[in-house]
Amino acid sequence: MAVKFDVELKGPLWKDSKGKVLDGIGDVLQAAIEAGEQRLDETLRPRPSGVYLSVGEAQKGASSKGNYRHNVQGKLIENQHALITDNGVVYGPWLEGESSRNAATRFKGYHAFRKVRDWLEANIHNIANNIDIAKRLK
Repeated sequence: MAVKFDVELKGPLWKDSKGKVLDGIGDVLQAAIEAGEQRLDETLRPRPSGVYLSVGEAQKGASSKGNYRHNVQGKLIENQHALITDNGVVYGPWLEGESSRNAATRFKGYHAFRKVRDWLEANIHNIANNIDIAKRLK
């Protein structure tokens, strides 16, 4: 799953300040990563009822320790790309609903990454508008 947005770079500002503009785009990507991580953290936060525990473990007052949530990490990668991943947790595809095991069980997944992707696509302009790129151009 990917969140994509286009930035059109043209005109004298681009020609004179290419490096600074690319740094600004990096700032927007970093802000998007942080917003996505925060949203995933909220989505994957265990509930007191024991959402991530088996029925036998979901006792009153018990809750998940949040191991999966703690493995979610975002990072900037080269060529102005960003990635938010669960670092390859073996049961990640099952929790997301992308595993073949989901078809064989009633559990269809939480779709946390998909929901955050959709949220980021809808809010990337607001995230970008909160970054003060103009300060880099001075």
